Amino acid sequence: MPDQHEQSTTFISYSRHDSTFVRRLYNDLTAAGVRPWLDRYDIPPGAIWDNEIQRGLNTCSHMIIVVSTAAVASRNVHAEWNYADSLGKTLIPVIIEKLNPQQIPYRLHGPNWVDFVDQDYDTALHHMLSVLPVTAAPNPAAAPEPTTPPEEPIGPDPVAAAAAWKHGNAEFHDGNMTAAMQAYSDAIRLAPDRAEAYIHRGMVHYNIQQYQEALRDFSQAEQRSPAIPLLYNNRGVTYLALHQVALALADFDEALMLNDGYANAYYNRATAYMALNRYRLAVFDYTRAITINDRVPLFYNSRGLAHAAQGHLDDALADYDHAITLDEHYAGAYGNRANVYANRGEFDAALADYDRVITLDPEHYLAYAGRSELRLCSGDVALAALDASTVVGLRPDFHGGYALRALANFRRGNQADALKDYTQAIKLDAAWKTVEGAAAYVTICPDDALQAVRDILTAMR
Repeated sequence: MPDQHEQSTTFISYSRHDSTFVRRLYNDLTAAGVRPWLDRYDIPPGAIWDNEIQRGLNTCSHMIIVVSTAAVASRNVHAEWNYADSLGKTLIPVIIEKLNPQQIPYRLHGPNWVDFVDQDYDTALHHMLSVLPVTAAPNPAAAPEPTTPPEEPIGPDPVAAAAAWKHGNAEFHDGNMTAAMQAYSDAIRLAPDRAEAYIHRGMVHYNIQQYQEALRDFSQAEQRSPAIPLLYNNRGVTYLALHQVALALADFDEALMLNDGYANAYYNRATAYMALNRYRLAVFDYTRAITINDRVPLFYNSRGLAHAAQGHLDDALADYDHAITLDEHYAGAYGNRANVYANRGEFDAALADYDRVITLDPEHYLAYAGRSELRLCSGDVALAALDASTVVGLRPDFHGGYALRALANFRRGNQADALKDYTQAIKLDAAWKTVEGAAAYVTICPDDALQAVRDILTAMR
């Protein structure tokens, strides 16, 4: 939303633990004429955070490092200021917690410290303003979330519009969609000729599944500025949600014509190809996204799915491994790796990964379903039935839970309950009416499982 000549000058590096102080500081600096950069306010919906953070680091001439116990322990904070230092940026440590000097990295010891501990906030802020670039006239309306709201502007006001847009970003990242919608609407009212707030309000509509309203906002943005790659990427994602794959592909193509280094657009175009079962094209685009940004676990996980769909299980495992290396808490990658292990007959490895998924996400019903199928295959029918019951409890509308519990109970000799569950599975998905239909779902030890399906179907006649 801010114009190019309003480029940020001062990157703020901090620990999430210190968010309350940092938000106040950002707003006060902005009102005083500094142009700070903070992820919460300056990264719009739909952007890749790593890319935006690096862009902010590259652009800004100064960096504020908010120093606290949490910040000193944060790998991300260390990575940010080390990168800024390597580029010759001016580092300004801001002390907000009393620490022993030995706790603070030695490269942060120097003449630029600003101490918010041993002096009052306003005095420290005044000192900070003397060492930062002040590139705009002081204006309380520039702050996205000031302590005291400024007077409401009358008529168009680009400064207040930019502030409202940043406020919308913050609310969006916090998951407050109603507040984000209002803030972006305020930005539109204050700068009706600008496209960005329409694009981001469209993403709010997308997130609450108001897809037609999202498309209307994207069309409004296109009328105002038809050369914004993010517009076409976000509209393409909305068309995907509406299962209008051809229109989605056209928008992703447009985004990439405008910016051939747009990793998210390659990723989303690959997702569209997956919807068309065009797995080789999907792998190609996922690989292009990874070439541009090799730090996004989702890209590797998704390419793994495309490899697995083609039966290239070694390639799939390599991608899931890489995703987990980048994010050791990535439940989806563990689950997908477990599926590959299970289909290769490596049951111990699969079981370990399903257990990991459930530890990370105790309500991941598909992990319980996978573990139930594994246990059914290994003959542990009591635990298989227990896992299937958990699936039913978490997702009573999912046919697989009932089918798995039916197979387990049938093998335990509990025919009445098995037939009742299998009837419910058929009611939810008619594929279970035939052995051929069930074969699409039963992939681990299919011979044994499908024989059980035959036996149940025979008993139901």
